[in-house]
Amino acid sequence: MDYRKPVTFGENWSPSRYKVLPYFAAEKAVLTRPSSQRILDLGCASGWNMSRFRQYGRFPFGIDVVPDRVQLAAHHGPVAIASGLELPFANETFDVIYIQHVLHHIGDVAQALAEVRRCLRLGGVLFLIETAEDNPIIRWGRKLYPKWLGDEINAPFYFAELKETLARDGFVVETAVQYSVIFWLWEILPDQLPIMEKLTPLFVAVERLFVKLFRKQSAHCFYVAVKDAQAIA
Repeated sequence: MDYRKPVTFGENWSPSRYKVLPYFAAEKAVLTRPSSQRILDLGCASGWNMSRFRQYGRFPFGIDVVPDRVQLAAHHGPVAIASGLELPFANETFDVIYIQHVLHHIGDVAQALAEVRRCLRLGGVLFLIETAEDNPIIRWGRKLYPKWLGDEINAPFYFAELKETLARDGFVVETAVQYSVIFWLWEILPDQLPIMEKLTPLFVAVERLFVKLFRKQSAHCFYVAVKDAQAIA
C-alpha cells in the first residue's frame, strides 16, 4: 500500500479478493452492531480501514506515530499522532479498538494490550489482525527483510501463542481464525504487475484449496477478543 497518498477502501483491490479474506465478514459483523459506535483504528496509516468503516456508517478515530500518514488519514475522520504504548484517551472511551498488522511493530506488546484494555469499555471488542510466523515464507522473508514499508518488526507472533497472550492479558477470545496460505502474495503482486489482476479469481480458488489442506501454515490470522470483567485490573 502506498502511504504517500490518501487511500480509500476499494480503490486498489478487485472484489474477488475480498471473498477469500475471512476477516471482512467478521469485521462487518462486529462494527455494525448497535453497540459499536466509538471505534479506534490503532495504527491507521493513511486511512484505508477508516474509509471502510465509514462505509458501514461508522465514524472512527485514527492514530498513528507517523505524521505524514496521520495527515493523509485525516481525509477519513478525526486523527491524532500517538503511540499504542500510551493512548491519549480516558478509560473506557471506545466500544471497538481495531488493530491491523500493527502490534508486531510495537516492542512492548503487554503494555500495548494493557492500554487497549484500559481504553475499551467493559464488554468492548479488540479486533486484531496479525501476521503469523507459522508460515515458513514469512519466517524466511523477515530474516531477509526485517522491516516492512520502513517499519521495524519488533514482535513476531505465532497463532496459538498470540491467542494465549490475549487471554493472559485480560481478554476473552471469541473468534480466532488462520487464513492466507499463499493469497497474501497476491496482495502485493498486482500492484507491481497490473495485468495479473485478471488472474485473481484463479488465485482465490487456489487459496481456498490451500487453506483446507495447510491452514496451520497460514500467513495471517485474526481475533475477536472481548474485554473481560473478571481479568486483571
